[in-house]
Amino acid sequence: MIKSASTTDKDQLKNVGHYAAAFIDLLGQREKFQGMNLLPIAETEEEKEKVFKIIKETIGPIDKLQRRATEMMESSNPNPDSKLRAMLPSSDQTKWDEMIRATITTQRWSDGLFLFTSLAEDLVKCPLNAIFRMFGLTGVLCFMGLATKQPLRGAIEVAWGVELQPGELYGPVVARAYELESEVAAYPRIVIGPYLVNYLELQSKNASEEHHDMVNQQLASLCLKMLLRDTDGHWLLHYLGADFRIAVTGSIHGQLYSSAKSFVNSQLSEHQRKQNTKLAFRYAHLQQYFEIYSPDHE
Repeated sequence: MIKSASTTDKDQLKNVGHYAAAFIDLLGQREKFQGMNLLPIAETEEEKEKVFKIIKETIGPIDKLQRRATEMMESSNPNPDSKLRAMLPSSDQTKWDEMIRATITTQRWSDGLFLFTSLAEDLVKCPLNAIFRMFGLTGVLCFMGLATKQPLRGAIEVAWGVELQPGELYGPVVARAYELESEVAAYPRIVIGPYLVNYLELQSKNASEEHHDMVNQQLASLCLKMLLRDTDGHWLLHYLGADFRIAVTGSIHGQLYSSAKSFVNSQLSEHQRKQNTKLAFRYAHLQQYFEIYSPDHE
């Protein structure tokens, strides 16, 4: 039986709400695919090896990105069997479970990733848990991408959206996050949208003494400390900053920094040699970022 339009519309409106969404794009893939169409016929072992090399060099990086993101997501999931939770009275354990419950949905697409989480506090008491995890995940992926010679860019923004089907988000939040990633980010960085910055500022000023509000307030304040105003006026996720290092990268920060800076320097030299003005300027800007925020300067 076909539902009336009004009934269907009302059902869909129940799922409309505010979301935070992130797009991650692996850079350089389009250039790798130039001139490719059908796979070459491979009969000899040497020909098969050439085909395997083509597949490895093009598909390998996105496969590594997806695997890396999955591993990081799993490792960042709250532990329901934590020792701290076990020490709490049963009534407080319920509050604990409510505060740590925050789901991030991941979608794999082409040469990137799409992440989103609901900000509806009637469903999730502490949505800032998910936003903090998104900051950590995207920041490390960007930092590690440079360190492993697989640069990426991304963006995170908030707006309204609707899950027309479970796990399938639609609406301005998707368009806005994609716009920031594809048109604003430009070079290896994670752009933080203005509406997300405003949301964090509002949450950081929440004076409520409810447990979940206090957690949201503290996490919002921490996220704000992880931001840096870039030359173009946009906010970026400051993965080289002290607050990000303390909260996220920890003991591996120095190693990541060394490998990433070496790659940035090599890319700048290569693009200068090729007289690629656009990429040379972008990596020169990135090199300056690494020089200013060297761990040695802290």
